Amino acid sequence: MNPLRNPPKGGFLLTQPDGIAVAASDYLDQKTFLAHLPPFSQLPEPELERLAKEMTVGHYRAGEVLLKAGERPAHLFILIDGSVWEIDGDPPASGLAESVKSPEQSERLLMCVTSLYMAEDIFDTRALLEGISKHSFVVAEPARCFRLPREIFLQTVRNYPPFAHFYDLKFSQRLAARQDAEDLRELSAFTITKISDVYLHPPTYVTGDTSIHQTAMAMKANKTNSVLVRHGDEIGIVTATDLREAGIIQRRSLDAPVATLATYELIGMGPDDFLFNALLRMTRHNINRLVISEGSTIHGILEQIDLLSYLSNHSHLIGVQIERASTKEELQWASRDLVNVIRDLHHKGVKIRYIMQLVSELNKQMLRKLFELLAPPELVENSCLLVLGSEGREEQVMKTDQDNALILRDDFSYPDLERITSEFTASLIDFGYPPCPGNIMVSNPYWAKSVAAFKKELFEWIVHPTHEYFMQFAIFYDAKAVAGDENLLRHVKDRMHRLLGDHRSFYSQFAKATLAFETPLSFFTNFVLEKNRDELDIKKGGIFPIVHGVRSLALEYRLPQTNTIERITALGQRNLFQPSFGTELIEAFTFMSTLRTKAGLQKIERGLPQDNYLNPKELNKLERELLRDSFKIVNEFKKFATYHFKLGMIS
Repeated sequence: MNPLRNPPKGGFLLTQPDGIAVAASDYLDQKTFLAHLPPFSQLPEPELERLAKEMTVGHYRAGEVLLKAGERPAHLFILIDGSVWEIDGDPPASGLAESVKSPEQSERLLMCVTSLYMAEDIFDTRALLEGISKHSFVVAEPARCFRLPREIFLQTVRNYPPFAHFYDLKFSQRLAARQDAEDLRELSAFTITKISDVYLHPPTYVTGDTSIHQTAMAMKANKTNSVLVRHGDEIGIVTATDLREAGIIQRRSLDAPVATLATYELIGMGPDDFLFNALLRMTRHNINRLVISEGSTIHGILEQIDLLSYLSNHSHLIGVQIERASTKEELQWASRDLVNVIRDLHHKGVKIRYIMQLVSELNKQMLRKLFELLAPPELVENSCLLVLGSEGREEQVMKTDQDNALILRDDFSYPDLERITSEFTASLIDFGYPPCPGNIMVSNPYWAKSVAAFKKELFEWIVHPTHEYFMQFAIFYDAKAVAGDENLLRHVKDRMHRLLGDHRSFYSQFAKATLAFETPLSFFTNFVLEKNRDELDIKKGGIFPIVHGVRSLALEYRLPQTNTIERITALGQRNLFQPSFGTELIEAFTFMSTLRTKAGLQKIERGLPQDNYLNPKELNKLERELLRDSFKIVNEFKKFATYHFKLGMIS
């Protein structure tokens, strides 16, 4: 029941504000109750025991005034159940019951409500710290509250600086601080382990004139699968695979110098970097080892097998399976494991932005390999395969739908193109990637054409914009090349920026979609659910406004980045908004994306179709608080976009 929309029948009943206090132990294990509520969860066990002994439970009926504006609070209240209104100013002098005799009076009362507190909410810490309450607190539904005496609370504040610091943090820091307790329970060594914490194979060196045979013997003696080659001023690497290729496939003389087999553009990382980033780099470059160095000092070689044994995760193996696939069936088999990888990473506590990056790399490898399996080399060399929308931004985690396109070199045509593009789309559907509802796929000739044709399309999108053209432009603007000649995409985007230079009004028209959907948060900070379902659309209500607003700003400032977080960071570096606001925006976007992924995984486990809906009642207390705060940040960003692009002046 929503107490704001459904006041208790018969009006509000006034009783003494002190309520009926009884020992807290008669109702709940108050120590356990406190231990999972930030910032109490930061306190040591003896302090929690002390606080628990000091708490009592108050029973309150609807309409009771717990604290009046201007009063000195006697307690900190922690709601066990029921609900409480925070009212701007004093409660009506004639009593609350008199204030709800007519709809008009009731409406006036409710317009004074600034917040609604429910189970596990805490109030009013600010009044306790400042010595006086600025607002009134009135019971909306019959409630039970833990009551912690003022002096006991203030003593804890004095004795535990981190506890006190929680209440002084800025909004974005509070988001992170409230996540700390949950993060500490969920984070595994997966995300915090550094490369230096894992076994590194000591470097084995040979000179460039060492023979292939001698190099193989050096590998055997040192029990390693690779050696570093010193050749003049360069250092390269030779692997056991290189030696087998040279001796067996190419039939080179085993007395030939090893220098010609070495790869001199070493891919490496520093020892203080995180192990997860090493996994990401191996996946991106499709390699089995990294050279770990610091300046000119090489510490050793990180082997794939050692990384995988530490992480106990098979995401890199999927990358290997993709690369080795020689048929569509083998590629489809590798694709099936992606959901399991996402689930494993999420359960290990890996941040959503890292999951997005890794899944994006695997998806791009998948599409690139499929295209190369289906298209002859001539077509690959004269085209550029693109991923669009969320895939282009590296923000698609679950297999939602396909968004891809193909740019062909001018004056190049391929007679069997339609069959290949149709098979490409059909194969992805077989792999579990649903078709795009808007038909934005290479199988649609509109999205598979020449550079000149795409430039012509851009002219129409920008010079004669319609609602549909804005959508198509937005999806294309996030494009990223995954196979073929990347220069073809660069030529098209250069034309796009030249056109925009002559049509500055496009920016504001394009940005208007930032306000297209209402934030699902009511005036009283309740979640607004969709009609006929107990869920809200987190993409439309929260994620999309950030994505599109940031995309609009990135377009105006000609940023090369496609990823939303990278765009926010780049915009902050241009002093477009305060760094703290950029941090808040990233926190909100990341958290909502995490909830979206979590809800998607739960629906898969239940055998339900994936969508962007979630039920706030299925979130825990901390998640509901963070989602409510995230929506508030979305609203602040909408205000910023409205002012920046002068959207209030656009009809």
